[in-house]
Amino acid sequence: MGNGLSQNSDEDLRLVREKEGIPELEDDGERVTSDEKVGDLSNCNVGQEENGGTEAVTEREDANVSQGEQNGLRVIDTPTNGRELLEALKDVEDHFLRAYDSGLDVSRMLETNMVQMQSALEEIKENSSKLMRSITRSRSTSSTLSWSSSCKSLLTSSSKSSSTWTQFNNDLFDDNGVMGSGSHSLTLGRLYAWEKKLFEEVKAGEETRRIYERKCSQLRNQDNRGDGLNTGNKIGVEVQDLYTRILVAIRSAESISKRIQKLKDEELQPQLVDLLHGLMRNWKILSESHETQNRIMSEVKSLNLPSYGMFCNDSHQLATLKLEAELQIWRACFASYVSSQKAYIEALLGMSSLQTCRVKGPTLLGICHDWLACLDKLPDEAVTYAMKSFGKDVRALMVQQGEEHRQKRKVDGLARELDRKVLAFQRTERRVLGLKFSEQETELHVRNRIEYLSEMKDQLDMFRKRLEAEKVKHHTTMHETQHIAVNGFQTGFSSVFEALAEFSKSAMKMYDDLIAFSENAMGFDEKNTNPS
Repeated sequence: MGNGLSQNSDEDLRLVREKEGIPELEDDGERVTSDEKVGDLSNCNVGQEENGGTEAVTEREDANVSQGEQNGLRVIDTPTNGRELLEALKDVEDHFLRAYDSGLDVSRMLETNMVQMQSALEEIKENSSKLMRSITRSRSTSSTLSWSSSCKSLLTSSSKSSSTWTQFNNDLFDDNGVMGSGSHSLTLGRLYAWEKKLFEEVKAGEETRRIYERKCSQLRNQDNRGDGLNTGNKIGVEVQDLYTRILVAIRSAESISKRIQKLKDEELQPQLVDLLHGLMRNWKILSESHETQNRIMSEVKSLNLPSYGMFCNDSHQLATLKLEAELQIWRACFASYVSSQKAYIEALLGMSSLQTCRVKGPTLLGICHDWLACLDKLPDEAVTYAMKSFGKDVRALMVQQGEEHRQKRKVDGLARELDRKVLAFQRTERRVLGLKFSEQETELHVRNRIEYLSEMKDQLDMFRKRLEAEKVKHHTTMHETQHIAVNGFQTGFSSVFEALAEFSKSAMKMYDDLIAFSENAMGFDEKNTNPS
C-alpha cells in the first residue's frame, strides 16, 4: 500500500509540475556549476558566462548574446552608403600627418632648433667654466688624482655637448632648411647686436653732448667775467675735445645705421619674402588637408564595433578624457600660433618703423604693416568657437559613457544575483521533491510543498524580468552612447575642419597677396635705384 501511495504521489507531483511549469530535475546534477564566473569588465561583455553553468544561466546567456553582437553593431539601423567612423578617423589621421610634414619646411626656415642649440652652447660654456675651476683648484691643492677624475667627467660631458652642437649645427645650416637669403635667426641676431651697439653709441653721444653744452656755458661765463686766460684755455681745449667726440659719435651712429639698413635690405627683407612663400605653400597643403578632412567626417554615418568592444568600459572613458585634453591643447596651440605671429610682425614693424627715411620706398615696413593688418582679418575666432563646441560634444560623450558604464555594472550585479537565486531554487527543489513521502503524509502536505516551490519560481521569474528590463535599459544607453559618438564626430569634428579650411583659404590668400605686394614694391625700388 505504501508503494502504491508513493507511485500515486509521484504521478501527482509530475502532473502538478507540468501544470505549474516546474522543470524536470533528471540532469540537475550535471547542470549545476560549481564555480560562478562573471564576464571580464575590461572586455565589457555583459552576461557572457563560462560554459557548463546551470540551464537557467545558459538560457540567459543565449538570450543576451544576439546575432548583432556576434557580427558587430551598427548604430544606424537603416542601410547607408556613408563612411564608418573608425575608418574615417584613420583617414583623418593620415591627413594630419601630411599637414605636419608640410610645416617642417617653415620650421626649418625659422630654425626652431636654435633654442636647443643655444641650450647646448650654454651647457658647453658651463662645463668649460667648471673645467677651468677644477684646474685652478688642482693647482692650488696639488691634488693630481682629484684633478684627473674631475677633468675626465667634465671632458666627457663637454664631448657629449660638442656632439650635440655638431648635430644641431648640421641641421641648422643644412642647405635644404635655411632660406636662400641666409639664416633668419643669425640675421636677427646681428640686427640685435647692431641695434644694441647703436643704442649705446647714441646714449654715449647724448651724454657727451650734455657735458659739451655745460662746458660751453662755463666758457661763456668766464669770458663775460673776464677771468684768467689759463682757465679759459683749459676749458676751451675740453670743449674742442668734446666737440670732436660728438662728431665721431655721429659718424659712428650713421655708419651703424647704414649697416643695419643694409642687413634689412639685403637679408631680412628677402628672408621675409622667402618665409611668405613657405607659409603660402604650407597653408595651401593645410587647406587641401582640412577640406578633405571635412568631407570625410561629413560622410560618417555609422559605427561598426566587434562584440568584444561594443560595451563601454573605463578604457573608453579614459580615451575620451584624453581626447578632450588633447582638443584643449590643440585649441591653445592654434591661439598661440596666431598670437605669436602677430607678436613677431609687431616686433618687426616696431624695428622697421625706427628708420623710414630712406631713399628707396619702405618695402619692409609696408610688408609688415599689411601683414599685421591682414592677420587681424583672419577668421581665427570661428576656429576657436568650433573647437570649443566640439569639446562640449566630447564632454557629453564622456558623461554618456559614464551612464552606460553604470548601467552595465547594474546589469552585471543583477545577473550575478539571478545566478545565485537560480542555484538556490534548484537546491530547494531538489531537496523538496527528492523526499520520499510516508503513508502518514496526505496529499495536502504534498500540495503545500509544490505551492512553496511555485512561489519561489514566481519570484525567480519576476527577478528575471527585472534583469531583462535593466538589460533593455543598458542596450538603450549603449545605442545612445554610440549615437552621440557618431553625431558628435560627424557634426562637431567636421565643423572644426570646416572652420580650419576657411581659415586656411584666407591665410593662403593673405600670403599670396603679401608676396605680390612685396614683389611689386621691390620692383619699384629697383626701378628708382637704377633709372634707365
